[in-house]
Amino acid sequence: MADHEDEIMEALAFGISRVYSLLVEVCGLLPVRIGLPTDPHIPADDAIPAIQRVAELASEQPMSETQEAQLFTGCIHLLAAIDLYALCAMRHRETRAEGCGANLVYAEQALADLARWLVINEPG
Repeated sequence: MADHEDEIMEALAFGISRVYSLLVEVCGLLPVRIGLPTDPHIPADDAIPAIQRVAELASEQPMSETQEAQLFTGCIHLLAAIDLYALCAMRHRETRAEGCGANLVYAEQALADLARWLVINEPG
């Protein structure tokens, strides 16, 4: 059973990393760009405050409410996934792992939609 749990945790960690990378890309495309830590192995202690700050700044971006909501949604679902991952690391529960995965799906979709919109509507 431990091997199965380890595989799940490894997949979730990869998913968190992938969604964070998408957030970094999106933040570089925003009308008012936001820089995030991009080290290969970013500690959660550095990533979490940066993600929280992006969520706080979403409403200040010169974009429509839909795009602001996509940025905010991507951030809060990524933060929720990180929290559930940490709980799973302390005491694995299938429901926590599934919740982490679901939050990653929502975060990735919101950020991918926003990235697409930003590329299409890029000035110049």
